[in-house]
Amino acid sequence: MSATTTTIKNGAFSAQATEPLGQPGVARQLSAGAASANTALTATVTRISMRAVGADIRYKIGATSQTATATSHFIANGERLDVAVPLDANIAVIRNATTSGTLEVTELI
Repeated sequence: MSATTTTIKNGAFSAQATEPLGQPGVARQLSAGAASANTALTATVTRISMRAVGADIRYKIGATSQTATATSHFIANGERLDVAVPLDANIAVIRNATTSGTLEVTELI
């Protein structure tokens, strides 16, 4: 099944193929506290959707065990990001300031 978007501009019709992000797979809740915590994702997952809950969070994604630091990628409390990840991905999280939170991760298949 392929999805398309259609537009009409200046009386001209066009259709373009769009790529779906995927369907929800495994759901994970990653605790972001004072120390970095690493989690291995499902080996075949190549995309995830993640949302920070309760705090701003720093994260790092890679193909081996990861360590998040104060200079790792940032996701704000309440923000959702959809990202591509390598096969055999690991994600590490740490809180950004003094408030701990949760990174809700959905693996997309």
